[in-house]
Formats: sequence, C-alpha cells, structure tokens
Amino acid sequence: MNFADVDRRYAELWQMYQSGALTAEQFDQQLHAMMIQDNLGRWWAKSRESGEWHYFDQASGAWVRATPPASAPPTLPAAPAAPAASWAPARTAGAAGTAGAAPVAPAPQELSYAQGYAAAPELGSGMKVLFYILSFIFGLLGIILFFIYRNKPAAEDRSAARLFLLLGVLSLLLSCLCTVTYVVLFSSAILSGIQ
Repeated sequence: MNFADVDRRYAELWQMYQSGALTAEQFDQQLHAMMIQDNLGRWWAKSRESGEWHYFDQASGAWVRATPPASAPPTLPAAPAAPAASWAPARTAGAAGTAGAAPVAPAPQELSYAQGYAAAPELGSGMKVLFYILSFIFGLLGIILFFIYRNKPAAEDRSAARLFLLLGVLSLLLSCLCTVTYVVLFSSAILSGIQ
C-alpha cells in the first residue's frame, strides 16, 4: 500500500466508525496497522479525527503534521509485536537502509489529542460525573453540553451527551413542576385565609 491507498482506506474506515460498525479500539487498531515508513525511515500515520498525515520526528519525539513525500511509494511495515499503547512498530527489512528499533510513538488517537488537532478531548469519568451533576442542577447547562458533545467521535462522549440532555430536560421539568405546585399551594393558602 502507498499513501493514496491508505487515504482511501482511511475514508472507508472513518465511514464505518461514524456509522458504529467499528468501535474506537478497532478504528485505532486499523490506523496502527496502516502506518507507513518512508524512504527516509520516518513513520507516517493518519490523525484519528482529522485524517491529516503526520510523521514521527525522532529528534523532538513528537508527531509533526506534514504532506507525505511524493517519491517512490512506500510499503506498510509488518505488524508490530509490541502492544498498540506504546506504538513501537517493527521496521521492515531494507527500510531506509538502517537497522534498529523504530521510535516509540503515540497511537493515532494520542497523536490528535496531544497535538491539539481534535476539537475537544474525550471526557474522563470524573468530568462526566461533574457534568451529570451540573446538568441536573442547571438544566440549561445540560442542554448546552448535549450540543457540544453530541457529534464527538468517541461513542462514550455521544452517550454522555444524551444523558446530559436527559438530565437537563428533567431538571427543567422538575423546576416548572415545583413552580406550579408552589403557586397553586400559595394561592389556595391565601384564598383559605380570606374565607
């Protein structure tokens, strides 16, 4: 596969991920498997959210957004034996004419978040609980949070967004119910005091 093949495959995988046919973990595994090493020995990967190309710069130890080289089409490396969390792909024989271990680089989802290319980071469990409580106390905030997180790539964020909306609407309904109940009780107390 070359860069154009990976671009096409990424578009297919992104559609599958957006439709729910692929989980976030499966999507990340596919991105990991599609890493390419160019003729200079640099590892290239697609960003999870934006689909932009990045290469791993060994000097800075960071992913750099760039346009892939248009030279001879590179090949995909053999599947790495290391766990995906460390993302240390094995070099293929004859790649860039050098031997040795490949750089330890972050996984594609870490690439986009670490470099700030995603719109917002995924919600942590503590942040979700805080937003659940605030959505129930301040109903309008729950509705706002729904619109912020409803289209995020992570399925967990989308399900949390639905709960933010539910809690926000429930809070507003309870607030209205309490207000109506108070007005009815207050009115009946005043009327019974007059008679």
